[in-house]
Amino acid sequence: MNFFINEILENDQIKEILKDYNRKDEAKEIAEKVMNGETVKVENGIFPICVLAYLAPYAIRKNEQRGIIKEVTVKSLKDINVWIDNYFIKNKELGLGEFNWLIYHYTGDLFHLGRLQFRLEKSLEGIPECEYAIETHIPQGEALTEEKCLEAFEKAKAFFAKYFPEVEVKYFMCDSWLLNPNLEKILKSESNIVKFMKLWTPVPFVSDNSSQAIQRVFGFHFKKDNLISAPENTSLQKALKEFLLNGGTMDITLGYRKI
Repeated sequence: MNFFINEILENDQIKEILKDYNRKDEAKEIAEKVMNGETVKVENGIFPICVLAYLAPYAIRKNEQRGIIKEVTVKSLKDINVWIDNYFIKNKELGLGEFNWLIYHYTGDLFHLGRLQFRLEKSLEGIPECEYAIETHIPQGEALTEEKCLEAFEKAKAFFAKYFPEVEVKYFMCDSWLLNPNLEKILKSESNIVKFMKLWTPVPFVSDNSSQAIQRVFGFHFKKDNLISAPENTSLQKALKEFLLNGGTMDITLGYRKI
């Protein structure tokens, strides 16, 4: 718990709550179940943060057994702060709502390397034949420049070859609205987003009714049915809003990229 509070968590209010939290024993039991490979369900709020606090040292130990330095794991674990901030923006209260996603970080399965995040995952249908691929995620924050993304791919290639040599991978894969070819219809070719999209070969994927794009660009409270009231404070917001209101789509797209 102290390691999590002192080195990972950045929210001072939640730090104080966790010090005297009355569900610590329950959270520790859930964390132990996760460490044993059991599937668990927890409600949103402070409780999942406490569970992850008990898992943080486990992630460090698990990664160090493979030789992965602590700094890499700490950077990966700190992603929780983004989701705590997002939860407050969406719900106007302290807590966490992305426990199932953060489990990957806190069980030593996801790594923040440069601008991007990566984890080994079974290849999805549409990816050229191979059992595993390096799944790629785009954390919110700094600019998504082509240079930083290419650097991250090189770091990931070297990282997985060094620390997971038993797993043969031939491709990166990613599913995101940021891979949708329709981005070229609303943004200039020199934009960072379009350059990122062009790094991938797209394949058919299940529609999400543009919900991820709407949420990421306009905020958590917006969906297609209230898009008319979405903000137009940036050029991307203006262009995407007009495109969607005129019948366009910006669904999640699956793509792959050769290692």
